[in-house]
Amino acid sequence: MTFLTDFGTQDPFVGIMKGVVLGICPDAALVDLCHEVPPHDIVGGSFLLHTAVGAFPAGTIHVAVVDPGVGGERRPILAEIDGQVFVGPDNGVLSYPLAAAGRCAVRRLSVEAFWRHPVSTSFHGRDVFAPVAGHLAAGVSPDCFGPPLADPVRLEIPQPRVDTAGRVQGEVVWVDRFGNCLTNIPRDLVPDTTTERGGPLHVWVGGRPLGRLVGTFSEVGAGEAGALVGSAAYLELFCNRGNLARDRQVRIGDPVCLRRSQKPSSRRRTPV
Repeated sequence: MTFLTDFGTQDPFVGIMKGVVLGICPDAALVDLCHEVPPHDIVGGSFLLHTAVGAFPAGTIHVAVVDPGVGGERRPILAEIDGQVFVGPDNGVLSYPLAAAGRCAVRRLSVEAFWRHPVSTSFHGRDVFAPVAGHLAAGVSPDCFGPPLADPVRLEIPQPRVDTAGRVQGEVVWVDRFGNCLTNIPRDLVPDTTTERGGPLHVWVGGRPLGRLVGTFSEVGAGEAGALVGSAAYLELFCNRGNLARDRQVRIGDPVCLRRSQKPSSRRRTPV
């Protein structure tokens, strides 16, 4: 079972959720995925969840709580996506996993017998999502928690594109603790540098030239910037041994363009 939240680690909220799960299923294997999602950043949390779930085996339960609307009208849900189970608020935090889903079934969590009582209006992570996850881990079937839901909230996810000039256009969607800037340009949209004709591939961000596409961080010098396909299988912008986001003032939402520089002409000029 994994946990992703915007709770941070200064307060005991994450530990409390784990305690609730272990009280129901003492043998559960609990993994902290991330608790430093910026407060209320639903889309960012969804992206991080999406980049991580492929590392976990079928049957994993993912508890995602980035929930600025806790206690309000938003619904609690459970989603079975490609052999894994997700539990969280229906506010778009599952947008990325849902968009990438092959097989998907979503349910509204409505059977309150599986909740912890009394239910706080400010901590559904403890009183709704953690106990549901605990019962799932203990073997309760997903269809016991509530009826099917046909319209889960799906937030708009920025989509990359290839323009008529062959340039790959995208944007920065996440900045990690090293200042590396992850984009929404997936590996399959990054041209192959060894087989495509033309000059080397270069990246622009926010309309400014950044650097060339490389295979490893060390292919550029210390303090120099570049781009590579990172471990999340998306184009990633970086500064070798530096902090790109801070040093070059790159922000989430900045446009990114990957394009091929033209090779210089080999034709000799005729002397005048």
